[in-house]
Amino acid sequence: MLQNEDKTISYGVHYTDELVNRYHFIGQEVTFLMRAKQVNAEQAGSYSKITHPAFRFVEVPNYKSIRTRLKKNEAIQIIRNEVKNADALILRMPSANAVIAYRFAIELNKPFLVEMVACVFDALWNYDWRGKLLAYPKYWSYQKIIKECPYVLYVTTQFLQNRYPTNGQGIACSDVILKQTDNSILDKRLELIKSAKKPLKIVTVAAIDVPYKGQADVIKILSQLHSDDFEYWIVGQGNPDRLQNAIQQSKRKNIKILGSIKHNEVFDLLQKADLYIQPSRQEGLPRAVIEAMSVGLPALGTNIAGIPELLPQECVYDPNNLKALKYLLTHLSKENLEKWALLNFEKSKEFDAGHLDKRRKMFYNQFLNESRK
Repeated sequence: MLQNEDKTISYGVHYTDELVNRYHFIGQEVTFLMRAKQVNAEQAGSYSKITHPAFRFVEVPNYKSIRTRLKKNEAIQIIRNEVKNADALILRMPSANAVIAYRFAIELNKPFLVEMVACVFDALWNYDWRGKLLAYPKYWSYQKIIKECPYVLYVTTQFLQNRYPTNGQGIACSDVILKQTDNSILDKRLELIKSAKKPLKIVTVAAIDVPYKGQADVIKILSQLHSDDFEYWIVGQGNPDRLQNAIQQSKRKNIKILGSIKHNEVFDLLQKADLYIQPSRQEGLPRAVIEAMSVGLPALGTNIAGIPELLPQECVYDPNNLKALKYLLTHLSKENLEKWALLNFEKSKEFDAGHLDKRRKMFYNQFLNESRK
């Protein structure tokens, strides 16, 4: 969550008016508890303004670093007060704040629903050596929590369900928000593939300040290929220094970090690209892949989490075997790109906003009705 300098306007990256409206189905007022940082007017232009009348924001201080560790008690108290005053809770996990809220929900007998959006083990294991020390304990902790949760909405069809099964009610429902698919989009894509010339434009949309999103792996492989074959666009929020260093070491001028851009502008960029890559080592069901598929964009991705649920088997590779990614990039053909475009566009129809919204509201209604008993 970001706020501009006068602290009167809120902006979000994934947290938008559409998400507020989704949760508004459950309550008249929707309070978001999370960290915030100030942005100036120029920076704010890269994010989505939140104007929904039901929206309310409460800042929870960062307590994750050594420097901010003393703020944890303050954060716990803020979360406890908000849980106490809430009628119902939606806990997006994995999240340290959500775990604290979960414990207070149990203590205060508040109805709650969990949205499981990623795997904590993969995130920690692929972060650094400190993450590896925490990966298994956190994994087992979240397994215990989810098993005991009465309502769990999973963004994947199988992956998260298998790792974090629940004894309660569960449903598979992606949190992606797709525009209505239009066959004219596919027609434009097929024409673009037929007329494509080198360099082919590759794009990845993911946070740029965490190693497990894998953009550095793509940079490494592109540095081994002919410089005129590909151009790589990296989109996402976060500090770009780590990836800038990787680009400098690669000595490639056709790799660009575009930073965070507005959601509607992401779709415009995807329509201009020739290939999407999701090189992650940790995911749930990546929305950016589904959004790329919805504009008929051929895509490659790692074989982790929910990515194999989305892409053809021939388009996924082991993130520990970068030679496989190199092979895929050096053996692209227009025939394959056309085939993947068709498959991806058809698959994306499963994520039609109307269909997902109907499933989600049925689950929300079950949660509300049974919570009132």
